[in-house]
Amino acid sequence: MNALALDTATPYLVLGTLHSERTLRRGRAHAETLVGDLEDFLAWSGVKPAELDLVVVGEGPGSYTGLRVGLAAATALAHAWNLPLVGVPTLAAVPTPPQGAQVVWPSRNRFAYVLDRPGAPARKEALEAWADTGCRMWAAPPSGRRLAQLGLEAWRAGREGAEPRYL
Repeated sequence: MNALALDTATPYLVLGTLHSERTLRRGRAHAETLVGDLEDFLAWSGVKPAELDLVVVGEGPGSYTGLRVGLAAATALAHAWNLPLVGVPTLAAVPTPPQGAQVVWPSRNRFAYVLDRPGAPARKEALEAWADTGCRMWAAPPSGRRLAQLGLEAWRAGREGAEPRYL
């Protein structure tokens, strides 16, 4: 089994399979670069669409436009390749933070999404609550391999489809 994962919820374009991944800082240019970056990634990783069993997409939290780009692309790929699509929370694929750090994703609307530990649900809090806590913030991009793995696990558990989680 193999899954192609993509995530555009953060400033990074994250691509992955169970055996390879690539993270590219794209800021707000996901839509402009996604197709070329995906073609390059598939060629680099040696994966052909016919070898895939599933398309996985990061559901966020993320900006409206960022999430729509990833969801639209993943939906189109799944349809074109006749594969199932499953979404997974972006923050569930963030690498474990170093000791003493918490995953805190700030948004533009003065809120943050906080993840106490990988795999736990994120909670939305006022960004001001984190200003003077002394907490070390960890905002690493999600892992493409982990997204693919989580998507495959969700699909095997009977989940299908994706639901965006907007900031």
